[in-house]
Amino acid sequence: TFWQNHGEAHDVDPAKIQTEVFRLPSTCFAEEDGSIVNSARWLQWHWKGAEPPGQARGDNEIIGELFVAIRDLYRKEGGKLADPILKVNWNYRNPKAPTPSELAMEMNGKALADLPDLADPSKVLVKKGEQLPGFAVLQDDGRTACACWIFSGCWPQAGNQMARRDNTDTGLGNTPGWSWSWPANRRILYNRASCDPSGKPWDPKRKLISWNGEKWVGGDVPDFKADAAPDSGMLPFIMNPEGVGRLFCADKLVDGPFPEHYEPMESPIGTNPLHPKVVSSPAVRLFDSDKKRLGTHHDFPYVGTTYRLTEHFQFWTKSVLLNAIAQPEQFVEIGEALAREKGIVQGDMVRVSSNRGFVKAKAVVTKRLMPLKVNGQTVHQIGIPLHWGWEGVARPGYLTNSLPPAVGDCNTQTPEYKAFLVKLEKL
Repeated sequence: TFWQNHGEAHDVDPAKIQTEVFRLPSTCFAEEDGSIVNSARWLQWHWKGAEPPGQARGDNEIIGELFVAIRDLYRKEGGKLADPILKVNWNYRNPKAPTPSELAMEMNGKALADLPDLADPSKVLVKKGEQLPGFAVLQDDGRTACACWIFSGCWPQAGNQMARRDNTDTGLGNTPGWSWSWPANRRILYNRASCDPSGKPWDPKRKLISWNGEKWVGGDVPDFKADAAPDSGMLPFIMNPEGVGRLFCADKLVDGPFPEHYEPMESPIGTNPLHPKVVSSPAVRLFDSDKKRLGTHHDFPYVGTTYRLTEHFQFWTKSVLLNAIAQPEQFVEIGEALAREKGIVQGDMVRVSSNRGFVKAKAVVTKRLMPLKVNGQTVHQIGIPLHWGWEGVARPGYLTNSLPPAVGDCNTQTPEYKAFLVKLEKL
């Protein structure tokens, strides 16, 4: 709805916006089967809790129907770069609606020909058409197909490993029977490093894996060749070419081998105490048009930082009644010292603005945000929860993303949403 006028919160002229919008109603996660991956690399399967409302469909159905229609047009009329459309594998029971199970099995991979056991070529390790047991059997000669090697093993011939719910603890909190962790259901990466060079745990009371004279055993899948002896020359950090950990990296950071402190592009102190001649990173991604909209601490003296609330999730829960009841209205958090300085009390309407935009919201005066002493200067922070906008069942609000600058970190392209400059006015 970016093309609609929503008053002061989004003051645009729809007649001047020439983007054509097709809005296709999709499902949310609770209205479909599928898997989610957490930061511990667990793939956990979830099951549909309710049918989607109205004509809403899952993304896979929407994409499936679009793809089939586009492919039919290519077959009839031709077109540029036809091969990726006409030759892609699309072998689903219903081509217009691939199921999450089919997609997950495709991610896992299968054998396109019999795969012999390398230890005994007279035996077949995986038969043609079977699901692969893991990435170790992937071949580069066309005998296997796998959509994502790190997920290979999540749906082998034995079935959906992501749906497992055995929480038996095999030691140190490892639960290998609960869901499935990429790669190879390994829960602790580089776990060979938990042992000394001879293969004995550094701390016997916290044993994770160990060498028993023939193979690596323990409460986790070894992140190592299972039968490689400690003195075989193999090193524990197997994903690094050197095989060892790194105190610095020669080629993984574009701004140098060591982490360095730079001020945000909008610095609240206007200098860098570590090296004043280079205040901010010279390697950020910053377009000229965005550079012209950067503010200074003289005009915008406070630090704004955006974050999430426990009661909300991103932006869509402002369309969920219970979440809207728990947090019904947009607010910003202001420390007690700054509130006294500005004559603001709990519940006052305030305007927080940067050199790019503004939000109007209720003030919550809090002890949580305290002034900082930085380089001999007092720095105040303003907390700006990000969940509001002009859509939803919560009271309409402003988009907080109009406040921060479009500055991309040079390594990750992550924007500087956590430190930008604003000013504060009581309304």
